Amino acid sequence: MELRTLRSKERDALLDLLDGWELPDGWQGRDFFRRFLEFDPTFEDENVMVAEDNGELISCVQIFPRRLRLLGHPIPTGGIGSVFTRADRRGAGVAGALLERAVEMMCSRRMEVSMLFADRVPFYEKFGWRSLKCQRTVLRPPDPGTAPAESGDFEILPFDWERDFDAVKAIHSVYSASRNGTVVRDDALWGASFRLAGNPVEEFRVARRDGSVLAYVRATLLNEAFMVTELARLDDGAGALAALLIDLLKPREDDPIAPPGRSSREIRAFAVLPAFDDILLTVDLENHGVSSHPVDDPSTMIRCLNAPALAERLDVSLLPGENGEEFLARILPPDSLVFWPADRF
Repeated sequence: MELRTLRSKERDALLDLLDGWELPDGWQGRDFFRRFLEFDPTFEDENVMVAEDNGELISCVQIFPRRLRLLGHPIPTGGIGSVFTRADRRGAGVAGALLERAVEMMCSRRMEVSMLFADRVPFYEKFGWRSLKCQRTVLRPPDPGTAPAESGDFEILPFDWERDFDAVKAIHSVYSASRNGTVVRDDALWGASFRLAGNPVEEFRVARRDGSVLAYVRATLLNEAFMVTELARLDDGAGALAALLIDLLKPREDDPIAPPGRSSREIRAFAVLPAFDDILLTVDLENHGVSSHPVDDPSTMIRCLNAPALAERLDVSLLPGENGEEFLARILPPDSLVFWPADRF
């Protein structure tokens, strides 16, 4: 068996391998992962580690180069995804060996942090990643008997590239800049996000007043749940963002988000928000009678690849004897990290 990087002529073979992945939400593995090959601007064959045996690919791991905001600094980060081993070759440590090779590669490229999203948390803990134990929020529509608060004179419209993109990009930059864990996007990554965030369809809406965008929200189905994949607002846009979220919870006629066999009312009975903090938004939603409750989510995992370099970049001193895991735990306490699922890999 040979462990190496992907060759360009093997991309179809890689998709054949990934087609064996039984994905939720009705995707064929080949169709889902082909999008990353075609639309992720950071995709390169050398970012994919594969195991080959007897001329066949049996396992793979992909690195997604990103810059992640930590304490206000853009940190060179290696996202890990597309971790898959053919069913008849599992249990022999092949994926683990590829993960170790991927770590070596990320370190050689001076990536300081690695992030992944896992169903099998204990498996990745064995290789040095730790769960951040984030807390998501489930929103439910106001009770029909609740007297609505004033909603403001916001105009809620579908996102339009020519009309809204510059404003949305600026709002994202400011709102995300102070939040640990958000991805720094250039225009190429914005384009990738537009193409990859839907599953397959995305709802992207903006709240406008007097011709200006005050807030926006993006949502799609993820693992059969209606998930808010990104949100942002101006400083005075908490009410506008609350109005957008309340609007998301209203059933639609001919709902493009609802798959066959599921009604719009069922889909929008609740919405799951990513882990984030926005006290003014929370208060505004409560004033509108929107109920919410927290849900623990251990799936977000992170690993420090180079503690001295990361500490120097952040201008935070390492404590005597402190290792990378301890350093990350100190600077990133529970629920302090925000990752928009619109950037997922």
